[in-house]
Amino acid sequence: MPLKAPGSSEPRTIVVIGGGVIGCSTAYFLTRHGLYNPQIHSVVILEASRIAGGSSGKAGGLLAEWATPKCLAPLSFKTHGELAKEHGGDKIWGHRSVYCADVALEAHDWNNNNEAAIVANGVEDGHEASSTTTEVPSDLDWLLPGSVKSYTEAGNPHNSGQVNPLAFTETLAQLAKEKGAEVIIGSATAINYRDRNSGISSVSYTQNGTSKTLNATDVLLAAGPWTPKLFPAVNLSRPPRGHSVVVRPSRDLSPYVLFPNISARENGNNLLSPEIYPRPGDKVHGFDTVYACGPDDYEVPLPDSTDTVAVDEQKCNEVYAAVGSVSKPIHEGEVLTKQACYKAQIRAHAEDEEVGPIVGPTGIQGLWLATGHDEWGIQNAPGTGLVMSEMIFEGAAHSADCESLAPKHFLKRD
Repeated sequence: MPLKAPGSSEPRTIVVIGGGVIGCSTAYFLTRHGLYNPQIHSVVILEASRIAGGSSGKAGGLLAEWATPKCLAPLSFKTHGELAKEHGGDKIWGHRSVYCADVALEAHDWNNNNEAAIVANGVEDGHEASSTTTEVPSDLDWLLPGSVKSYTEAGNPHNSGQVNPLAFTETLAQLAKEKGAEVIIGSATAINYRDRNSGISSVSYTQNGTSKTLNATDVLLAAGPWTPKLFPAVNLSRPPRGHSVVVRPSRDLSPYVLFPNISARENGNNLLSPEIYPRPGDKVHGFDTVYACGPDDYEVPLPDSTDTVAVDEQKCNEVYAAVGSVSKPIHEGEVLTKQACYKAQIRAHAEDEEVGPIVGPTGIQGLWLATGHDEWGIQNAPGTGLVMSEMIFEGAAHSADCESLAPKHFLKRD
């Protein structure tokens, strides 16, 4: 059966399964599409726990024009800027431009070395002086003096930025609701099809222990790593879990997102090296914070929902200790949040290797996919939402050529 023609006046109920950044972004753009008519079109976000309850509320929020895939990332980076300008994202969800850098850092052992050693290395007016061992930007003044062994710029304010993912996702959901979308908190249990899988008929879900059904003409599966539970043909790997912390530093930090390699001063051995994201104040926190995340692990299988993700407090403590070992304002700060989340990953891959995401029609009339975004989910959410709204209402995307992301390239074959 062909896709509904652009400009169709047929009533449509579009159910977006998943209240993360991909689902909320798609709902936002659906309700702002030129063919959207709230009198005959319904957009429903069906979310099992809460908006941004998974990685969409716990990720770092890096934006990069240089992200992957190249067919989608530049559009999405540009759209992030447009959304921030239109809706005051600098104040609400902390949208701003940043520098990014790969850095080699030497850790300071606060237990064995007194603070006089740091002062001797150069502290000016209460602010750490820049390392003398390698050239670093003068305003990157929150790393311990002498700790920077190498600095390589990976991004600049023209092609890199950041958001607070929780604030961003919650705001997109609210903006979609203001244009007529509905949010239902309930756990999807099945997608129901017409005879011979000729199209969508409804979505079954549970809410407070009660089974319910939601009629639908279209379903967008944007449930992250939980997507295969509703559509097993989706070929995702065992999802990785990542731990992170949010810290209120003892002073505000300049906007440098760092990808460090931290080594011990005594023997040069590599230590845990979390990514470091200073954040400006936003609607979640009215003051500057620092987000830091450690490496992925595969120790605990994916739970039933975001509400039951196991958080290993020791892993969070190790992340905080690692970033505190290279920065006095972070070391002296207050840990506000310890958390963990799972990413939707198609497969493990090398840095800069393009693997997905999966975006587009499944081949079943009215069933759409947007998943497998891995580490670039926040960055690529607006672009995904925009092209998905075009596909659903017009039958094809025109803002970007996403043929390489089509589900037919990724779905399991019978």
